[in-house]
Amino acid sequence: MLTSFTAMLALLLIAGTLPAQDHLAARLDSTMRVAESNGFTGAVRIERGGVVLLKQGYGFADRAQRIRFSPETVVQIGSNTKDFTAVAMLQLQDRGSLSMRDSLGTYFPTAPAEKRGITLQQLLEHRAGFPLGIGSDFEPQSRQSMIDSAMRVRLLFTPGARESYSNTGFSLLAAVIERVTGQSYDAHIEQAILAPIGLRRTGFLRPGFAARDLAHGYLPSGADAGTMLGKPHAPDGPYWNLRGNGGMLSTVDDMHAFYAALFGTERLITRSARGQLFDPDQPTALAGSDGVNFFLYDREPASLTEIIIASTNAAAKAPMIRRELGRVLGLPDPGEGGPQVARRPGATPATGPVAARLRALVATINSADSAKVRRFVGEYFAP
Repeated sequence: MLTSFTAMLALLLIAGTLPAQDHLAARLDSTMRVAESNGFTGAVRIERGGVVLLKQGYGFADRAQRIRFSPETVVQIGSNTKDFTAVAMLQLQDRGSLSMRDSLGTYFPTAPAEKRGITLQQLLEHRAGFPLGIGSDFEPQSRQSMIDSAMRVRLLFTPGARESYSNTGFSLLAAVIERVTGQSYDAHIEQAILAPIGLRRTGFLRPGFAARDLAHGYLPSGADAGTMLGKPHAPDGPYWNLRGNGGMLSTVDDMHAFYAALFGTERLITRSARGQLFDPDQPTALAGSDGVNFFLYDREPASLTEIIIASTNAAAKAPMIRRELGRVLGLPDPGEGGPQVARRPGATPATGPVAARLRALVATINSADSAKVRRFVGEYFAP
C-alpha cells in the first residue's frame, strides 16, 4: 500500500511540473480514448499555436485484418474534395484560362436557355439552382451523360436567387477543368495542387494506394462498408456523379499541409484569389460525409487552433467528437458562436434557414435514392 501511495504521489509531483500544453495533450488523448471505448474509429490531428498537441489513430482501420488506425491511414475526405476543385478553378482563373464570370454556355453550347447564363461563380457558390445530386455516387456515369442529365434536370430556383448545396454543380466544374486542361480531374489535381506542395498520399487512383493502407467504413450494425477504391469507378477516377464533389482520399497530415498552404501562403493561389472563398481570419469548418465516413477540418484563428478528424464508424461520427474535443480546448460548440459543421465556402450553413433545409430534404427523399438520403442525413443532421 505504501509503495502504491508513493508511486501515485510521485506521478502527481511529476505531473505538476509538466508544461500546460502537455496537460492539454494528455486530456485530449484521454477524451479520445473514451471515444474509442465507445466505438470511435479514425484519426485525429490537433494543433495549437504551431504545436501539435495530438496526432493519433484510434480503433481499427480494418477490423477483419486487425489493422490499427494510425495518422498515416488513408481515409475518405468526402466533400472536402470540393476545396481542391475550388482551388483548381481559382488557379485557372489566375492563369487566364477561364473567368468565374464565364457562363455554362461557354463550355456547354447545347445548354438550354434557363441554364446557359449560369456562371462558374454561381456553381462555385452553390447559387446556380442545381439539386443536391442526380443519381447515385457509384452509378456508371460518363462525363457527357452527367452533363446531359444536368442540362435536363429542373432547377430548384432562378440562378443567383439563393443558395442550395449542390454536388451536381461541382461535377460540372470538374467537367470544365477537364475540358480546359485536357487532363482527367485526378491528373490535373495531382499536377496543379498535390505535387507543388509535396502531398503524396492524396488523390484517388494516381497515388497508387495499397489496399491495406485504406480505412474501411463501418455501419452502426458493425457491417463492413468497404473502402472507396472498392466501390465501382471509372479507369481515370470516380464516376461523374461523384467527380469533383467527393471521393478523394487522403491522410490527416496531408490535409493539414493542404489547408496550411491554402490559408497561410500563396503557394497554391494568390491572396486576392483566396479572398474570394477562403478567409484566413474567420473560423472555418469544412466537412464531408457519405453517411458512414466523416471528415472534418476546423480552423479557429483566434486561438490558433486547428482540428482535423476522420471517423469511419457511422455510430461515432466526427462532429460528435469535435464537440467533446472543443470542450477540452475551450472552444464554443458548433452552432453556438463556433463554425458551422459541413459548411463549404458559399454553401448554405448546416444551421441555415429551416425552410430551405426542409425543401432540400424533401427533394432528396423524393429522389427515391437511398444512398443520396443517407449522404444528406449524414452531412446535415447532428447525430
